[in-house]
Amino acid sequence: MLGGCAALEGQDLSDELVSNEGVTAIANSRLNDDFMTGRATLSVTVVDGLATLYGTVPDEATRQRAIQILENSPGVFEVLDRTRRR
Repeated sequence: MLGGCAALEGQDLSDELVSNEGVTAIANSRLNDDFMTGRATLSVTVVDGLATLYGTVPDEATRQRAIQILENSPGVFEVLDRTRRR
C-alpha cells in the first residue's frame, strides 16, 4: 500500500514545498513503522498541514501515540483525530 515511502523518510523537506501526497506518505509510513501504532488500523490524510487521523485503536495510549507521531511529522501543523476505540 505504501511502498516507496521509506525513500521519502530521509529527505530534507525544508528546502522545498512538499506535496500533500508526500507529507501523507511520510505520516502513514511513520504510523505503520511504529511498534504501538503499527498494529492498529490507522490511516492519515494531510491537506495543507492538517493531518486527519482515521481508523480504530485498541486503547487511549495507542491513540495518543499516533497523535504524537503525526504532530512530530514534517509538514504537519495540526492533527484532527477521527479514530474510534475497538
